[in-house]
Amino acid sequence: MLYTILFQILNYSGLLATLLAVWFFSSHKYKIGFLISILSCILWIAIAYIDNVWSLLILNAILLILDIRGYFKKDIQKITQKI
Repeated sequence: MLYTILFQILNYSGLLATLLAVWFFSSHKYKIGFLISILSCILWIAIAYIDNVWSLLILNAILLILDIRGYFKKDIQKITQKI
């Protein structure tokens, strides 16, 4: 019972983090969007691992790498625009 409740909390947290990240991306607040997207990928990886859904785990591991790349790439673009 407790396991099910905790799993559902983790599941809905991943959902809300993903929606929040998309909201920030659409508001052109990319840095915070990437950070929240990284958090949501970590949550989805945990959910996939607990539930043994390997396709979801692989997908979110790839998305995590892309989000980390996007976070630092956006940082580099901001620095080069100032120069």
